Amino acid sequence: MRKDAPGAPAGFTLVELMTTLAVAAILAGLAVPGMQRFLEWQRATGAMHALTTQLALARNAAVSARTPVTLCPTRGGGRCAESTDWSTGWLLYRDPARLPQPRVPDDVLRDEHAPVHGSIRIFSTQGRVRVRYQPDGLAPGTNVTFRICSGERLHAEVVVNNSGRTRWTQAPADTPCGPPG
Repeated sequence: MRKDAPGAPAGFTLVELMTTLAVAAILAGLAVPGMQRFLEWQRATGAMHALTTQLALARNAAVSARTPVTLCPTRGGGRCAESTDWSTGWLLYRDPARLPQPRVPDDVLRDEHAPVHGSIRIFSTQGRVRVRYQPDGLAPGTNVTFRICSGERLHAEVVVNNSGRTRWTQAPADTPCGPPG
Protein backbone atom coordinates (compact mmCIF):
# COMPACT_ATOMS: atom_id res chain seq x y z
CA MET A 1 0.00 0.00 0.00
CA ARG A 2 1.32 3.42 -0.96
CA LYS A 3 1.73 5.94 1.88
CA ASP A 4 0.00 8.70 -0.05
CA ALA A 5 -2.96 6.52 -0.92
CA PRO A 6 -6.31 7.36 0.63
CA GLY A 7 -6.80 5.61 3.94
CA ALA A 8 -3.04 5.21 4.53
CA PRO A 9 -1.86 6.07 8.06
CA ALA A 10 -0.22 9.52 8.37
CA GLY A 11 2.12 10.85 11.06
CA PHE A 12 5.23 9.77 12.90
CA THR A 13 5.95 6.46 14.46
CA LEU A 14 7.02 6.28 18.09
CA VAL A 15 10.56 5.31 17.03
CA GLU A 16 10.85 8.36 14.74
CA LEU A 17 9.58 10.65 17.47
CA MET A 18 11.96 9.23 20.10
CA THR A 19 14.92 9.53 17.70
CA THR A 20 14.07 13.17 16.97
CA LEU A 21 13.74 13.97 20.68
CA ALA A 22 17.06 12.26 21.46
CA VAL A 23 18.88 14.26 18.77
CA ALA A 24 17.26 17.50 20.02
CA ALA A 25 18.30 16.74 23.62
CA ILE A 26 21.91 16.08 22.58
CA LEU A 27 22.06 19.33 20.58
CA ALA A 28 20.56 21.30 23.48
CA GLY A 29 23.11 19.77 25.87
CA LEU A 30 25.92 20.91 23.60
CA ALA A 31 24.51 24.43 23.20
CA VAL A 32 23.79 25.28 26.86
CA PRO A 33 27.41 25.74 28.09
CA GLY A 34 28.21 27.93 25.09
CA MET A 35 25.08 29.97 25.71
CA GLN A 36 26.01 30.48 29.37
CA ARG A 37 29.47 31.76 28.38
CA PHE A 38 27.85 34.04 25.82
CA LEU A 39 25.43 35.46 28.40
CA GLU A 40 28.29 36.13 30.85
CA TRP A 41 30.25 37.86 28.10
CA GLN A 42 27.20 39.99 27.25
CA ARG A 43 26.68 40.93 30.91
CA ALA A 44 30.33 41.94 31.33
CA THR A 45 30.23 43.95 28.11
CA GLY A 46 27.05 45.66 29.32
CA ALA A 47 28.75 46.55 32.61
CA MET A 48 31.74 47.96 30.74
CA HIS A 49 29.46 50.11 28.58
CA ALA A 50 27.44 51.27 31.61
CA LEU A 51 30.65 52.37 33.35
CA THR A 52 32.14 54.14 30.32
CA THR A 53 28.81 55.90 29.73
CA GLN A 54 28.74 57.07 33.34
CA LEU A 55 32.33 58.33 33.11
CA ALA A 56 31.49 60.26 29.92
CA LEU A 57 28.38 61.68 31.58
CA ALA A 58 30.45 62.81 34.59
CA ARG A 59 33.01 64.55 32.40
CA ASN A 60 30.28 66.19 30.33
CA ALA A 61 28.48 67.38 33.49
CA ALA A 62 31.67 69.00 34.80
CA VAL A 63 32.33 70.83 31.54
CA SER A 64 28.69 71.84 31.00
CA ALA A 65 28.12 73.13 34.54
CA ARG A 66 31.67 74.56 34.82
CA THR A 67 32.04 72.97 38.23
CA PRO A 68 33.97 69.95 39.54
CA VAL A 69 32.04 66.69 39.48
CA THR A 70 32.91 63.47 41.32
CA LEU A 71 32.02 59.86 40.52
CA CYS A 72 32.43 57.34 43.35
CA PRO A 73 31.29 53.81 44.26
CA THR A 74 28.22 53.62 46.48
CA ARG A 75 26.35 51.12 48.60
CA GLY A 76 23.24 53.33 48.58
CA GLY A 77 21.86 56.12 50.70
CA GLY A 78 23.35 58.88 48.55
CA ARG A 79 26.80 58.34 50.10
CA CYS A 80 30.14 57.31 48.62
CA ALA A 81 31.73 54.06 49.76
CA GLU A 82 35.43 54.20 50.61
CA SER A 83 36.06 51.13 48.50
CA THR A 84 37.58 50.15 45.17
CA ASP A 85 34.62 47.82 44.50
CA TRP A 86 32.18 49.56 42.13
CA SER A 87 29.98 46.50 41.56
CA THR A 88 27.00 47.64 43.63
CA GLY A 89 26.68 51.04 42.01
CA TRP A 90 28.07 54.54 41.67
CA LEU A 91 27.18 58.06 42.65
CA LEU A 92 27.72 61.21 40.58
CA TYR A 93 27.62 64.56 42.36
CA ARG A 94 28.59 68.21 41.97
CA ASP A 95 31.73 68.77 44.04
CA PRO A 96 32.90 72.42 44.05
CA ALA A 97 34.46 72.03 47.53
CA ARG A 98 36.26 68.73 46.68
CA LEU A 99 34.53 66.84 49.50
CA PRO A 100 34.54 63.04 49.88
CA GLN A 101 30.70 63.04 50.10
CA PRO A 102 27.93 65.18 48.59
CA ARG A 103 27.18 68.21 50.81
CA VAL A 104 23.42 68.13 50.26
CA PRO A 105 21.11 65.70 48.43
CA ASP A 106 20.56 68.27 45.66
CA ASP A 107 24.25 67.95 44.69
CA VAL A 108 23.64 64.33 43.59
CA LEU A 109 23.25 64.17 39.82
CA ARG A 110 22.93 60.40 39.50
CA ASP A 111 22.71 57.47 41.89
CA GLU A 112 22.99 54.10 40.14
CA HIS A 113 22.20 50.99 42.19
CA ALA A 114 23.19 47.49 41.07
CA PRO A 115 23.98 48.51 37.48
CA VAL A 116 25.59 45.15 36.79
CA HIS A 117 24.60 41.49 37.13
CA GLY A 118 25.61 39.72 40.35
CA SER A 119 28.28 37.59 38.68
CA ILE A 120 30.06 40.68 37.30
CA ARG A 121 32.51 42.63 39.47
CA ILE A 122 34.13 46.03 38.87
CA PHE A 123 37.26 47.13 40.75
CA SER A 124 39.25 50.36 40.49
CA THR A 125 42.94 50.99 41.06
CA GLN A 126 44.04 50.71 44.72
CA GLY A 127 43.84 54.12 46.35
CA ARG A 128 41.44 55.51 43.72
CA VAL A 129 38.00 55.41 45.30
CA ARG A 130 36.66 58.27 43.17
CA VAL A 131 37.13 59.99 39.85
CA ARG A 132 36.96 63.79 40.02
CA TYR A 133 36.52 65.82 36.83
CA GLN A 134 37.47 69.50 36.73
CA PRO A 135 35.43 72.14 34.84
CA ASP A 136 37.83 71.80 31.90
CA GLY A 137 37.20 68.02 31.70
CA LEU A 138 40.54 66.97 33.20
CA ALA A 139 40.73 64.16 35.77
CA PRO A 140 43.89 65.08 37.72
CA GLY A 141 45.90 62.61 39.76
CA THR A 142 47.06 59.27 38.49
CA ASN A 143 45.35 57.26 35.78
CA VAL A 144 42.58 55.10 37.19
CA THR A 145 42.04 51.58 35.86
CA PHE A 146 38.75 49.73 36.26
CA ARG A 147 38.78 45.96 35.89
CA ILE A 148 35.55 44.31 34.78
CA CYS A 149 35.55 40.70 35.93
CA SER A 150 33.20 37.91 34.91
CA GLY A 151 33.46 35.32 37.64
CA GLU A 152 37.19 34.73 38.08
CA ARG A 153 38.11 35.90 34.57
CA LEU A 154 39.11 39.41 33.49
CA HIS A 155 36.77 40.63 30.77
CA ALA A 156 38.09 44.14 30.09
CA GLU A 157 39.90 47.13 31.55
CA VAL A 158 38.66 50.73 31.37
CA VAL A 159 41.30 53.43 31.89
CA VAL A 160 40.66 57.11 32.64
CA ASN A 161 43.78 59.20 32.01
CA ASN A 162 44.67 62.62 33.42
CA SER A 163 43.09 64.43 30.49
CA GLY A 164 39.79 62.78 31.47
CA ARG A 165 39.58 60.59 28.40
CA THR A 166 38.37 57.03 28.71
CA ARG A 167 39.62 54.00 26.79
CA TRP A 168 39.02 50.30 27.18
CA THR A 169 40.82 47.12 26.22
CA GLN A 170 39.46 43.60 25.89
CA ALA A 171 41.35 41.03 27.97
CA PRO A 172 42.74 37.82 26.46
CA ALA A 173 40.62 34.74 27.17
CA ASP A 174 40.96 33.15 30.62
CA THR A 175 43.01 35.98 32.16
CA PRO A 176 42.59 35.75 35.96
CA CYS A 177 40.94 38.72 37.61
CA GLY A 178 41.37 40.73 40.78
CA PRO A 179 41.60 44.37 41.80
CA PRO A 180 44.22 46.32 39.83
CA GLY A 181 47.39 47.18 41.74
